[in-house]
Amino acid sequence: MPIVFPSLFDDVLSAESGASKQELILAAAGRMFIQHGFEGCSMDLIAKAAGVARQTLYNRFPEGKESLFGAVAERMWQAFPVMDIASDEAALADPVAGLRTIGRGVASFWAPPMAVAFLRMVIAEGPRFPELTRRFFEVGKTPAVTAVREYIAALGKRGILDIQDAKLASQQFLGMIDETVLWVRVMGDPTVLSVEETNEIVEQAVAVFLRFYSAG
Repeated sequence: MPIVFPSLFDDVLSAESGASKQELILAAAGRMFIQHGFEGCSMDLIAKAAGVARQTLYNRFPEGKESLFGAVAERMWQAFPVMDIASDEAALADPVAGLRTIGRGVASFWAPPMAVAFLRMVIAEGPRFPELTRRFFEVGKTPAVTAVREYIAALGKRGILDIQDAKLASQQFLGMIDETVLWVRVMGDPTVLSVEETNEIVEQAVAVFLRFYSAG
């Protein structure tokens, strides 16, 4: 049965009424950032969407919407499914399974439309608020990419793959997946891929990567 990871974008931005006040605030903030952009979003707007008093919001995030944005981004990334793969002995013993886990985890994480919408907002606001982009990548993408790089480097050190440049190799592998499941959608392609189509993209990426970097 295909491995399908849930995306935190769904959980974070769609918190239900039974969720904690913190979760409701982060969900509302994420939705408001998407709908209004960072510049067009105010603490008053977020407080109203979250159903909390403005003072409550400032009590939790005294530095304002910059710190609130950071909290939303951190919550989204905190359970990215492959953060510990470099120390997963089963994945290290079986590179097909390990790379497949990475690929499907990445694809599932970016699958929801809200995920693409949030990333598109970060990119659009980047020129005016470069700290936003830095923060988004600092709390999530950088650790995630580092985990993949360390996993691939470990496969090279064990002689399982012929890896001379783990950074380049990890970029190549992730690029084969991200280009189809993420970046074409960021650029406006409305196509929704099925789980079967996504899994086939991952399978082909794994096959191409292993064929090129085979140590045999």
